[in-house]
Amino acid sequence: MSTLLTVFVMACVTFAGPVAAENPVRVEIPLVGTGEVDLSELVVRLSGATGLDVPRPPGEVTLPVVGLAGNLSRKLLEDTLGPEVRISVARRTLVATIDPVLLNPDRRGDWERRVRDLAARAEREARRRQNYGMHALASYRPNDPSRPTVCLVHGVNSSSGGFVHMIRPLEEAGFGVVVYDYPFNRSLEDSCQRFARDWAAFRRDRRETRPWAVVAHSMGCLVARDYVEGPSYAGDVSSLIMVAPVNQGSHLAKTQTLLQLINGIQAVGDRKASDALAHLGDGLGEAADDMLPGSAFLKALNARPRRAGVAYHILAGDVGLLPAPARRQIDTQLAVARRQGGVLGGLVRLAGGSPEVLADRLDELTDGRGDGCVSVARTKLAGVSDHVVIHANHAELIRAPLLYPDPGPVACMPFLLRWLGKSAETGPG
Repeated sequence: MSTLLTVFVMACVTFAGPVAAENPVRVEIPLVGTGEVDLSELVVRLSGATGLDVPRPPGEVTLPVVGLAGNLSRKLLEDTLGPEVRISVARRTLVATIDPVLLNPDRRGDWERRVRDLAARAEREARRRQNYGMHALASYRPNDPSRPTVCLVHGVNSSSGGFVHMIRPLEEAGFGVVVYDYPFNRSLEDSCQRFARDWAAFRRDRRETRPWAVVAHSMGCLVARDYVEGPSYAGDVSSLIMVAPVNQGSHLAKTQTLLQLINGIQAVGDRKASDALAHLGDGLGEAADDMLPGSAFLKALNARPRRAGVAYHILAGDVGLLPAPARRQIDTQLAVARRQGGVLGGLVRLAGGSPEVLADRLDELTDGRGDGCVSVARTKLAGVSDHVVIHANHAELIRAPLLYPDPGPVACMPFLLRWLGKSAETGPG
């Protein structure tokens, strides 16, 4: 009789499915890089720890879970996995604590759907990131001296699409074009390492032996400069043309950080938003911190010498948002406020920290002194004598399509074509 009872009980357990855990399930995964979680590995560990069979998503996708983006990223993971899952970070380890109620037979299907949803998001994000890297346009011909190659490097809050109005004039002038795309919100150190790696891989795969000219805009100038003046340089750049470079930084970079934070909050808050993972996976204002005047990144980069054999050119703009007469009036009022002190003087000190810093910030916006994003003075670089200033703003210099949807005259093109033509004739140096 006891044997029959035992068999009956075992059969009931078998047909009821897995027995739910009594205690929370704890999944731990070490962080990678500067504090990121590998989403594919997270899916695998969640699946294995809870008895699911969800395959590893293809591709490699990491998500920052510490720093400025960390709270938003953890919220995104919790929203995807449900309220019964808590995500925390301790000692460079991400911890997912799963309520055992999700492992009950009547809830396992719902839990599996959530894990599969995370896997699907990671796969979509991996496909999106395939757009990053070097991309050859139809005009590109490797090692063709009659069509010397120009590599275009975009800046913050942009992509290679920002050069759309420049590409046709370059190609009509006989230049082959390669464009470079990268996640512009990560730290500049990360972006610089990506550029050097992708540059070398592309040239190796195409068996390139001739040096290229590089045309970069805004923050992209720092990315390109880091390679040209860095230890991995392979002598494969003939000229570096910097358009509106932030060589000495820009105080307006703080505005970029705020903008990205707002966009990230909106993306995570909208449960239907498909780009929340892209917002956070691409970083959240880290590059903007590196672009602030006096940042550790800029100090290290600007301490390097210019690369011998590379022709440097700088094109800056001086169309700001603040008219010169208005700036003079502000300077007069600020001087009075500083002399009188009181509440107004305190606000002035709070806004600028010092008269010099406040004036520097206003220069970025003042017509005749800056292009609305960076001051003319901060585009300069020791050792570069070819520094030209024209009457155009930061976006107009390359006629960025967001503000200038029609091709029109691209302000930088006459100078680019002259410099590139000279580079093509003389080669490096």
